[in-house]
Amino acid sequence: MADRQITYLTDALIITCIVQASRADTIVKAAQNVGAQGATVTYARGTGVRERMGLMGVTIDEQKEMVRIIVSEEQADRVFEAMYLAGDLDKPGMGIMFMNKLDRIATYIPDEVLAEANKPAAKLKKRKTATRRPTKKAKK
Repeated sequence: MADRQITYLTDALIITCIVQASRADTIVKAAQNVGAQGATVTYARGTGVRERMGLMGVTIDEQKEMVRIIVSEEQADRVFEAMYLAGDLDKPGMGIMFMNKLDRIATYIPDEVLAEANKPAAKLKKRKTATRRPTKKAKK
């Protein structure tokens, strides 16, 4: 069997957006329009703040959609802003979003994409974006 390698991607973040049901498609399209490659949408039920928000005259549905998108550091602010605006998160009771730094990501990366990612950018400090490491061989 051929040696296998793991490609670790770094300099990435995950954006999580929790919104009212039926809003996820609009948010995903907005993110893709500014360069996001894909998204994961899951369904959830919210509790807690709903009762307090109801006191302010805002009715909040407990059914939620959660959108998660992994982006590079270069894309993060642009995608975050597009998602925020598409989700109308500047209005009461529409949802919440946050972004977390990821230590490393492992997935299949074609060799030509990996080579392009590791090229130094013109007049910019070269930053390591991916590392290939051999996997440990299984003991027989």
